[in-house]
Amino acid sequence: MPKYFFVVRHGDKTADHSDAIEFPDISAVQLEAIKSTGEILRDFDYPIEAGSEWRMEVVDEARKPLFSLRVMAELHE
Repeated sequence: MPKYFFVVRHGDKTADHSDAIEFPDISAVQLEAIKSTGEILRDFDYPIEAGSEWRMEVVDEARKPLFSLRVMAELHE
């Protein structure tokens, strides 16, 4: 099975999971990225600053980006 990595970026911080995770196909890894994103965002204990971006990326073994989820914070007055 293909191996994938999840990379989380928030501002200038990057968290890269060092262990590859095997999934049967890109659809399966997309579903896991969506679930993981929801869990991570639910556990935030600080606000995302207006104008900042939080992103979950799925990359393959060659570190080629395959799929991204982005959360943008906007302040409306």
